[in-house]
Amino acid sequence: MTYSKLFNASLFSILFSACFAFVTVAQQQVNDNFTDEEYEQFVSINQSLAPMQAEVETKMVGILEDKGMEVPRFQELMQAQRQGNIMDATDDPEEIATFNEAGQEIMKVQQESQQKLQKHITDNGMEIKKFQEMSIAYNQSPKVKEKVDAKMEELENQ
Repeated sequence: MTYSKLFNASLFSILFSACFAFVTVAQQQVNDNFTDEEYEQFVSINQSLAPMQAEVETKMVGILEDKGMEVPRFQELMQAQRQGNIMDATDDPEEIATFNEAGQEIMKVQQESQQKLQKHITDNGMEIKKFQEMSIAYNQSPKVKEKVDAKMEELENQ
C-alpha cells in the first residue's frame, strides 16, 4: 500500500478538523435540505480540491521521508500524543524529537493549505459555512450522501 493511501483518510480529516475546528458535530441536527445548485457547487468544489489534496499529501509525506519517519509510525505517534500517552508509544528521545520536528512542519503545511482551501471554496461561490454543513451532512445523512454520490457519478460520465 502506498504512503498516499495510508495517509489519505487521515489527511482529509486533519485538514477539515483543523480548518473547521470551530464546529461541534456531536448532538448537532444535520441540515439535509440543499438546492440542486448547492449540490452541483459542492461536487464541483470537491472535485477541484483533489489536486490540492494530492499536493498537500505529497508535501506531508515528503516531510516525513526527509525526517526518516514512515507514515504509519507518525500516525501511531500522533494518535498516542492525542491520547496523552506518547511515552507509551516510544521511549526514544530521538524519535520523539523527530516526530515533533515533522509535526511542526506538517502543521505549517496544513495552515497554508487551510487558507488555500477556504479561498478556493469562497472563490467558487460557496460560503465556508454552507460547505461545512454539506460536508457534515454528506458524512451523516444517507440522503445527502446519495445525492452527492449521484452527482459525482453523473459528472464523471459526461
